[in-house]
Amino acid sequence: MAHVAVLTPSFPRYRGDYHGAFIKELCDNLSKHVKLEVIAPRTLQPSTNNYPVHRFPYMPSPQMEYIAEATMKNASRLITACLPAYLMSAYLHVLKTTAQLIHTHLAIPLGVLAAVNPRKTPQLITCHGSDITYPMEKTVYLPITRRTLRKADYIATVSNYIKEYAIRLGAPPEKTETIYLGVDTNRFKPIKDNEKTTIGTLGRLVQEKNIDEILYAAKLLSEKTDSQLIIGGDGPDKCRLEKLASKLEIDAIFPGRVHDPVSFHQKLDVFMLASRREGLSISLQEAMSCGVVPVAVNGYGCNEIISDEVNGYLYKPGDTEMIARRMLDAIENPSLGSEARTTIVHRFNSKTSTQRYLELYNELGIS
Repeated sequence: MAHVAVLTPSFPRYRGDYHGAFIKELCDNLSKHVKLEVIAPRTLQPSTNNYPVHRFPYMPSPQMEYIAEATMKNASRLITACLPAYLMSAYLHVLKTTAQLIHTHLAIPLGVLAAVNPRKTPQLITCHGSDITYPMEKTVYLPITRRTLRKADYIATVSNYIKEYAIRLGAPPEKTETIYLGVDTNRFKPIKDNEKTTIGTLGRLVQEKNIDEILYAAKLLSEKTDSQLIIGGDGPDKCRLEKLASKLEIDAIFPGRVHDPVSFHQKLDVFMLASRREGLSISLQEAMSCGVVPVAVNGYGCNEIISDEVNGYLYKPGDTEMIARRMLDAIENPSLGSEARTTIVHRFNSKTSTQRYLELYNELGIS
């Protein structure tokens, strides 16, 4: 049986944790067909899995380890200072594995290890979004990102939008393809259990998610229809967003971290995505699989999954009035939710992505 090591900075830290859940789902599916092990940062409360998960430490105490909670974008000096120890510890764990293939998630920082692997173990890198877009903004990371992409044996991207960026950064076109991660459509299915019209979004609450736009649009919408807004997730921007919602006097709920995304999405009539930094939002796919009508920014991967006025609505980035109109359109056209689910079932389900990754493993010489 083929032996694959999955190297990832993001993996659930406890039962029900949403952090890296989409990577765990992929690993769960792949482990049914290959011998699989995961290499991920240490955590205070390890989750239970049907395959080995090797948690690497990189600071004297787990309480001092912050990188697994963050991304490279806007990383604090503290996180940046931890990075050398983080990479060295991960590298030592990679050297211990006898896997025939290393499947790394994110080109930076962990994909860097592909370029210095003395065993020449083949490496497949899955690029998720900010690991590709951020080096275009923070050019200090450009050289190492280019080298990483060129050294990889194959590159998968979660959307065509990210694929185009990866190729611009130096990924060989003939070794780069889009594999949509997809979701489990048997888990994420329509069950409407909320009487009041509900609009929601789910994700890490940071400024680049542009939740402000949703709040301002919800204020405009409140003048035309009675609805409530649920902002799921946690992050450094949560307190500021709560104050803004209070100032705008809108019916907004901030439940904090969501450990059961299925029931969260099943409460919604409309799902909002204002972020312009996604590779292709997993939360968006989950909501659509639950039959929720999506409203998302036009471009940035969203137009690969949403056909405007067919299975959801797209709007011009930053246009608050248009966002409010699209919200109202989505409320008044709930039948688009069934079209949204059909899209996920046919093109963005996790079974399809699992099968393609297994084919890639075989093409890369392991079986």
